[in-house]
Amino acid sequence: MSIDHFASRVWRILSIVAFGISLLFIYRGLPDPTAVHFGETGRGDGFLPKEEVFYLVAGITTLLNVLSLLLIKAIDKIPRENWGKILPVFAEKGDETIKTTFINWLHFFPAIINTYLILALRALLMLNDERTYQSDYNYIPSLGIVLLLIWLIYLPLRLFASPKFQEEL
Repeated sequence: MSIDHFASRVWRILSIVAFGISLLFIYRGLPDPTAVHFGETGRGDGFLPKEEVFYLVAGITTLLNVLSLLLIKAIDKIPRENWGKILPVFAEKGDETIKTTFINWLHFFPAIINTYLILALRALLMLNDERTYQSDYNYIPSLGIVLLLIWLIYLPLRLFASPKFQEEL
C-alpha cells in the first residue's frame, strides 16, 4: 500500500466525519433565519431558514461524495492494459502505476471538497454571529481555487516522479 493510497482514503473518511460533526455544531449555532448573502456593508441582505441551509449543504455534500465514489468505481473497471493508451505521455510508467495513481488522485477530490466546505460553513457561522462579527473572509474563495489547483497539478507531478516500469524477467 502506497502513502498516496493511505493518505487519500484516510483524509476522505476523516473529512466526511469532520464535515458531519461540523455541520451539526454549526447548525446549532446559526440564527434563524440565516444570512446567506451579504451586501457591500458586510451585513446580511439575503436570508434562508437555518433548516434549509442545513439540508442544502448536507444534500449537496452527500451528492458530491456519492457521485465522486461512483466515478471512481466506474474508472476502476477500466482494464489495466488500457491506461497506457489513455494517458500515453505516461505510458512508460506502467499501466498499473498510472491506474493506481489516477484512482488515488480521484479519492483526494471529495476530501478537498469536504475540507473546504467545513471552512466555508465556519465562515458562515462567524458572519452570522453578532458577538464575533468578522467580515474578512475574502480568502475563502481564493483558498478553494488554490486547493483545486494543487489537486489538478498533483496528478501529472506524481506520475512524472514515478519510476519507469521495468518488466520482471
